[in-house]
Amino acid sequence: PNSPPYVGGIECGSNWSFHIAAGGYDHQEVMASAESVYSTTYPGYNWVSALQCGDQFPGPSWGNGYGLCTGTSMSAPQISGIVGLLRSVNSLVVTSVSEPSVGQPLGLRTVLAQTTNEARTAGGTTWNPTLGYGHPDAAAAVRVMLGKVAGAVVRNRATPLFRLYNSFTHDYADTISPQYATSLLITQTHDYALPSTAIPVPGYTFPYDPAHETAPPIARAPVYVLATEFKPRAEWSDLLPLYLMDRPKAGGTDYMLVTSAAEIQAAHMAGYNLRTIQGYIFKPCDDAHYPTCVPPGAHKFYRKFNASLSDCATFLDTEASSFSTYSTACAAGSTTMLGYAYPALDTDGDGLPDAVECVIGTDPTHADSDGDGISDAVEFPLIGIQTSPFAPNPPDPCRGGTYGASRCGADDIFKNGFQYPVD
Repeated sequence: PNSPPYVGGIECGSNWSFHIAAGGYDHQEVMASAESVYSTTYPGYNWVSALQCGDQFPGPSWGNGYGLCTGTSMSAPQISGIVGLLRSVNSLVVTSVSEPSVGQPLGLRTVLAQTTNEARTAGGTTWNPTLGYGHPDAAAAVRVMLGKVAGAVVRNRATPLFRLYNSFTHDYADTISPQYATSLLITQTHDYALPSTAIPVPGYTFPYDPAHETAPPIARAPVYVLATEFKPRAEWSDLLPLYLMDRPKAGGTDYMLVTSAAEIQAAHMAGYNLRTIQGYIFKPCDDAHYPTCVPPGAHKFYRKFNASLSDCATFLDTEASSFSTYSTACAAGSTTMLGYAYPALDTDGDGLPDAVECVIGTDPTHADSDGDGISDAVEFPLIGIQTSPFAPNPPDPCRGGTYGASRCGADDIFKNGFQYPVD
């Protein structure tokens, strides 16, 4: 969007669309607050005193690192934050456009536009040059990203944990972010690679510009983890975040996943820097006495150390033979079994990994859980948006057909109000 000129020497704090001489409007998409926004600032520093922007404003707050400021620099982070939430729910979804034409996929910008307060009030997207499509509703946007099964919004999704290996530094790196994985593939002095033994992610290609770039390697992931911190079913074990940390290593970087504040502190003392959360796994539990604490289909997820290579790696118990040289704890006193995650399987061959089906409640042994003639992968896509919030007949893999939800674990997941509100 274009920014209007200063008015009377004072910045208006907006870049709302204005009429173009040749006709039409500059097409801004959404709106966020930009005038006198209270936020963090540099402690003891004013950005523009004439605009009352900085640590000093409002009133006697000098030095506390909080203050007011005006401008699109204050609104842009609000939208970026919402997009970050959407990416965390499903990092595989494309950006797309706000109003896709026939054949174009729904994407992040589509969800933002279709879940604004104004769109929800009007029952569909509307646009004007002042507000664009309106004020984003973060909660509504996240619900659309999560999708619905058996008529209710699911609490979580499974997502691939890409594993990359650097044969020069002998280092494994794990990430759920396609962008992070791509950066490791193309920007390192000694490039990382995706092990060819890992299973391809169904229907997914790493983002790239076909006009200027060659096609990236096939996206592969041997493990699936959860996308949010909410456990899908009450009797299952709670969730642990996977924190990515790194430190310099001879000729490159050493990456490692940790799961607790204590591990973060210990790793930091050893020279690691904390980066980002890379999904969630189920906590270790007393599966000998309470077998239902382990979700069906999940396997033990280990982190072990190879002393000769000075490297930590994470892997499932089903991969133990391939990691036989990784045999000790990564740090004195630390655990080797981090929790439970899912192997990259697709038992019914429908293109929707078992991990996703186990988490959302569809049947991983039947390609069409409800028997309506449409596969689960079409009604609940791994890498796409399930449906527009204004679709007259939204797809649902556990509602309709011959079986409805009778073959779906979703009918148990959503019992006793253990769900988001249906809307």
